[in-house]
Formats: sequence, structure tokens, C-alpha cells
Amino acid sequence: MIRQILFLLFQFVLLQPQLAVASGRLSQVLPAQNSEAQMLPVLPYPQFVAQTAGVFNYTSNIAFKTTALSPEQSDRLRSHWQDFKSQMETSGQSGQLSVELFFIKDAKQQPEFWARAKSYQDSIGNEGYILMAAGNKIMIAANSETGLFYGLQSLRQLTRAEWKHEVFIADWPAFATRVIFDDISRGPISKVGFIKEQIARMAELKINYLSFYIEHVVQPLSHPDFAPENGKLTIDQIRELSAYAEKFHIKLIGSFQSFGHFEKILALPQYSSMGETGTLISPVDPKAQAFLKDVIGELCDAFSAPWFNVNCDETFDLNKGKSKAYIDSIGADRFYADHLNFLYGILKAHNKKMMLWGDVAIQYEKIPDMLPKDVVYLTWEYGSNDQYDKWIKPFASRGLEFMVCPGVLNSYRMFPDMLMAKSNIKGFIQQGKANGATGAFTTLWDDGGAYLFSADWYGVYAAAEKSWNLKTTNEKSFDLRYSKAAYGSDNDNYVQAVFKLLELRSLPLTYNLNDLLWQQQIVPEKGKQLWLNNTDLQKAEKILDQASDLLAGSMASFNTSDITAVAHTIAQYKIMIDTRRLLASQAAVYRQAIKLKDIRLEQARSLLIQSSDTLKQLKDRYVILRDNFRQLWRAENQEYWLDVVTAPYDTKIGQIAVLEQVLKNTALSAGAKLNLPAADQIGLAIYQTPYTYFQYWLLTGPFPSGTKQTVPAFMYSENAEYNKPPIPGGIAVYKGKNYRWHKFASKSGSMIDLTEYFGKKTPATAYAYCTLNVSGKDVTEAFVNAPGGSEVFCDGKKVAVISARKKGPAEQKIALSLSKGNHLFLLKIPARNDAPWRFSMRLADGVQVVNSKHKYQTNSKNKTYDAE
Repeated sequence: MIRQILFLLFQFVLLQPQLAVASGRLSQVLPAQNSEAQMLPVLPYPQFVAQTAGVFNYTSNIAFKTTALSPEQSDRLRSHWQDFKSQMETSGQSGQLSVELFFIKDAKQQPEFWARAKSYQDSIGNEGYILMAAGNKIMIAANSETGLFYGLQSLRQLTRAEWKHEVFIADWPAFATRVIFDDISRGPISKVGFIKEQIARMAELKINYLSFYIEHVVQPLSHPDFAPENGKLTIDQIRELSAYAEKFHIKLIGSFQSFGHFEKILALPQYSSMGETGTLISPVDPKAQAFLKDVIGELCDAFSAPWFNVNCDETFDLNKGKSKAYIDSIGADRFYADHLNFLYGILKAHNKKMMLWGDVAIQYEKIPDMLPKDVVYLTWEYGSNDQYDKWIKPFASRGLEFMVCPGVLNSYRMFPDMLMAKSNIKGFIQQGKANGATGAFTTLWDDGGAYLFSADWYGVYAAAEKSWNLKTTNEKSFDLRYSKAAYGSDNDNYVQAVFKLLELRSLPLTYNLNDLLWQQQIVPEKGKQLWLNNTDLQKAEKILDQASDLLAGSMASFNTSDITAVAHTIAQYKIMIDTRRLLASQAAVYRQAIKLKDIRLEQARSLLIQSSDTLKQLKDRYVILRDNFRQLWRAENQEYWLDVVTAPYDTKIGQIAVLEQVLKNTALSAGAKLNLPAADQIGLAIYQTPYTYFQYWLLTGPFPSGTKQTVPAFMYSENAEYNKPPIPGGIAVYKGKNYRWHKFASKSGSMIDLTEYFGKKTPATAYAYCTLNVSGKDVTEAFVNAPGGSEVFCDGKKVAVISARKKGPAEQKIALSLSKGNHLFLLKIPARNDAPWRFSMRLADGVQVVNSKHKYQTNSKNKTYDAE
């Protein structure tokens, strides 16, 4: 029944709170921490809580009394409460509650309050507060309006949770700077209205800064032509958002990618000349300097925070562009620092302090000595690690100001890995605080672009908690407090559903929640085959059914878009599983129809009609799922990139529709015979395999080989500088020409077609590279299918040359002896006239591998989940 309810998602019925009663498994309330008799439903959890047995009736019907506040301060605080009250169901509330707001300097006028509060007056600082609910009134004191506002946020959560006890709270933040940084440049660019919703929700969590990752999605007046027409923030909109955020005691930190990751702007003809390379803006180009001065200047004036983030991370091409000779003469670190000092001057002219990502300063340790001392380094790492010294010590040991930047990664995943995120947020923030970090700067990344912010909120709440309160004694109650604060739910079913869904990350088919499964072909192209490893379908299906049951019982009263985002992900996974199983079965049905067509014509015809009907039902499910996703996207985001992220839906719908029609037309064709084309001519050459093929590689080339068709002798590059194991975007040099190493993910399940990737086949050789970490049993053999003359290298040694076959290439067994550790594979694959230019690779029968992009590991019990 529950799964049927969840399946209504496919019919445009979004999950409603009342659906939760279908399976409302109420979790036990966990024992309260510190001195509470019950869990206090406040998030972030306060620094000190004392609770008595006294009963207290919290209500949104409040009569405010303010002491020594200005009329404007009083009005702002009352206005916030009125907004909250308008969202509450007040029919069951009775009476009116007196709430007194005053500054701590006036607290002595309240003897009972002061007796308890005076011990904390030096602890609460500018943003802390003291709240006492006793007798028939509530008193909140602070040193600032911000502190009073935060006290009201805690009161808001107590009221909404229908708390029934007297309480005393003394509270203050662990970090003065608590930032959420949202990626709006890799696909989803939020609507102004949605950003306002984000601001209001984050303010309740006592987040005090919001920032955005910006490459090209702003429209300055000086250069209005580089922003996408259907996805941007204008200067006026940024000013509007800054003013709106101020009402919630949040400031917006400006940001603009000012060195690397500049390819989107440089791709425009009018700006291409500013490039140092295709991805870097040139620091020495006068036009580029003027551009940065104009754009950054306008953004500085529109964003409200005292800092501005120039980004400048991942400058992989730093010494590979048109200024290489100059860079080699002065050093890459000096070249980088000179550009940062130029940017620093722009910011100083607009009264902004510089922030920048810290990775390049870690790579080139002399850089901080070349920059002003008031620069703030944003040191980032998103993985789950025991120690974060690598990202902290380079700044802490030199007395540099730094903030730690944990992350919530959607990047190339079907859903953010909250297990990794929660561990990363806790560990990085705690170790950062212990080493002098001045802020917690939590990032949310959307590489790949097909994501909803509604799926990120658990990570945002976890970051808000640890940015405010680092105590570990509150962690056991977090999930229930989250459920209460985020959804008004008395159980943590939503959280359990999310973490049940995350169990998919351990299965080879759905490893790391990688979106390659979603991108993979479901119908092979004409003349080609599709091989599907469906080994894990049953395990995945069980996980999804359990997650569905839990989600249906989440009992959310508000913020239901979060529930729907998870439901959509479950629906995506379910349709992928059904598609793989169904198409494999329909391919088998078609092969059976071919056998029957000459001996049992009507039975063969009936099989084709049934198969066509089955495909139509599958197609209709994809249509509903796509349209539902469009609705969810448009609730948050502008139109930009929607066509890109719905393209996989459209492709699948189109492929299934063609196949459906072909089968139907063939079955209904007149005549006493069925003329059935070969399976590979209509997209039904689909087969199941138990093998796990290496589908993700780094590719480079093709290197021209002339008429002799010889394979190049060099390993990774002809010159010594780049003749080393490659990274994505790295360079290989051949006969004076630069070639890039590009990430490549096969969508066919096994065979990688190099002609399709590189274009027309000419006498040339392609290189394919990956790594394999062996953590279980030794790997003793691999199987490679490639044109004759292809060479296979492992750890720098040639281990095989593929033999030419008269009947075309087939798998060749290669003996290996790979013990525990990391191993490097390189395949040199020549284009030959007598064989298709394609290849595949797998390990021995029964050995499964999992991967994060081109980095593979044997499927041991100790899996590694990369933060990529």
C-alpha cells in the first residue's frame, strides 16, 4: 500500500503530509542530553540548557514588551514573530503569552532572571542570548538585536514543537562566521523568490552569511552580455537580496571566479582573447584586467558582507598557456600572487576584504608570503577523513586567517552523499576550530547540474548545528531534532529514508550514487550491442522499497518539497532498475519471436504486441517522471540548464517510443509472414552479463601515426614535463602539439567506441588511462578486447600486445600479478583498417570492481568513497 502511495508521484500527485499516516512508525524520543528530562527541540542545540518540571504553555499568541530597544528594533522583531504566527495553526491555542525583550545591560532590573543569567553575561557575545520561560512569561536578553532575533528563533522552534516545559537557555555560537555557499553556476540557478526562502529558513538555523559560487550567472551593467539570458542574477536583484537578507541578520558574501574555471565566459567570441588558456583568464592581458575591475567592482557594491571571494582555485593550466615562457622565468607562485595582488587592489578600492580558496596556496607554499596579511584563506576538503591537518596546518602554522570549508556533494551523483557530508562537516569544523579557524564555510556543489536544493537541507542543518555548537553530546538527538525543526514531525523517518537510500552507494551497480547509471544507454544504436550487468537489481530494489516505506511515514507538516525531492530520486532509481530488467527481457522475447515466426506465426505476433504494450507503459512512466522533475526544478530554479538535465529523459522517451512503434508496426503488418529484422537493427541487441567492465577512463589523442600505423613509444607524453600519470585536463605532448586528457564515461555498458568519440577514424593511436586499487585478493588476470597491435601497460611495464584476429577482435586474457596497493593501467589503441576502433577491459570472472570516475578498486569490504 505504501509503495502504491509513493508511486502516485508518477501521476503528478506530490507527497502530502497526510500520506504519512499510512505507515507512521513513531521513533522513540531519545534521552535528552545535559540536564533536560526530554530532548529539547531546538536546532542548533543551545550551549547550556536547564529544564524544570514546571509546565509551560508555549503559544504563538504573544504580547511583546521591549525595554530600551529602539522603536525600529522592536518593530523588526515583532514583525518576524507575526510572520511566524501567520504560518502557525492557532485554532488550538489558548491565552496569550508575555514575552519581554531587553538587552543584557538592563537585566538587573529582572532579579529572578539576573540571578540565573549573570553567570553567562560574558559568554554570549554579540550574537548569543539568554532565554528563560518560567511562571507565565518568557524573558529574552542579549547584547544586540541579532542576539534577540536568535533567541526568538529558538522560541519559534519550541512553540512549533508544542514544548510543554519551563526552560532556561544560555546560548552563543562557536564560530562568529557561519556560511552556506551554494553553487549556482553548474546548472541550477535559483530564482530570487527561492533564494529568499533559503534566507528565511537559514536564519532560523542562525546562519549569518550566504554566498554563491559564481562563474558567469551574474549580469553586471558594464558587461551585460556574458550571462545566460534565462539564468542569471542582475545587480539590482543582488542588491534586493542583500537588503532582504539583512532583515534576517544575514549578509551576502560576494563571489566571482577570477582566474580559473573561466571557460564559459572565454567561450564567447567577444571575450575569447582574454584567455591565458581555454579555462584561465589572462592576468597580464589589459582587456582581461579591465573586465575584472569592472565586474568585481559592481559585485562588491551589490553584496553586503565585508568580504569578497575571488575564488582562484584549481588553476590547473597555470603554466600551460600563452604566458608560459614568462611564468617559467618568474615562477608560477609569483605569477599567481601578482594576479591576486591585482585583485586585492580592486577589492580594497571597494572596502572589501579578500577571500580566496586555499588549494593553490597549499600547492605553492611561498604564495602567502607574497600576499597581504589580511587575506582570508578558504581551505576546502569534502571527504570523510580522520585527520584534516593537510588542509589546516599550512595556514594555522603560519598564523594566517583561514576558514574551514566542508562540503555537501551532489556532484555527478543521483543524491548527495549525506554520510560523507555529515562526517566531513563534523570532523573538519571541529579540527578547524581547535586550530584557530575563524569561520565555518560550508559548501554545496552541483557539478553535473541535475540537482534540487531541496535534497541538500539535511546537510545544511548539520552544518548549522556544528557551526554553532561543537559539543558531541548533542549528536544522538540530531536526527529527531532535525525532523522536528525541518518538518514538524515526531519521527525521524525522513532521515532513515535518506540513509536507507544511501545504502545504494555500496552496490557496484549504484556505487557512490554515481549518475553514470542514469546517463547510460537503454537502447543500443543500430548495429551495436548493449551489455547490462544486472547482478545487483534485486538488492537495489529491496533498498528502494524500504526507503519508500520510511519516506511515506515521514509525517512532514511543512517543507514537503524536501520529501518530494527524495521521492523523485527513489522514483528515478526504480525506473532505472525496471528499465534494465524489462529491456533485457523484451530483447529475449524478440529473440523468441524470431524463432517462432515461421512455425507459430500468431504466437510470435502476439509476443510482439505484448512487448510493444509493455514498452508503452515504460515510456509513459518516463514522461510522467520527466514532467514531475520539470515542476520540481521550476519551483526552485530559473529555466537555464533545464533542457540539459531533461535531455536524458527525452532521449529515453524517444528511444522507447521508436522501439515500441517498430514492434507494433511489425506485428500488425499484413501478410502471412513476419519480416523481423535482426535485433541489432532495431535496438534490441541487449544482453545480460555478470562482468563488470571498466567504463570510465581518461582519454587523450589521437596521435597521428602515418601510413606505418606505429604506436607511439612514449608512456604519457613525449616531453619529460608531462610524462607522468595524468589528471583530468592534463596535457600530453606529441610532435610539439598539446593534447588534453579528457574524462570519458561509456554509456554502452562494455565496449568503448573510439571512432564515435574522436570522430572519423584516421591512422592514429588513442591512449586510455585508469587506476586500480587492489585491497582484497591479488588480481591475477584481466581481459582486453581491442584492435590488434594495441599495447597494455601496467605500472609502467608492457604486459601485453593484443593479437590481431581474422574474425575481428575478441577478449584476450592477460596475466597479471597485482598485490594490495594502487596500480596504473595505460592502453595504447591504434586505429586499424581491418578492425573497429573500440575496446573494452574487465577483470577475471567473479571479480567485481567499483569506481569513482577513472579510479577503480576491487570490491573489498573496505570501500573508499571519493569526494569527487
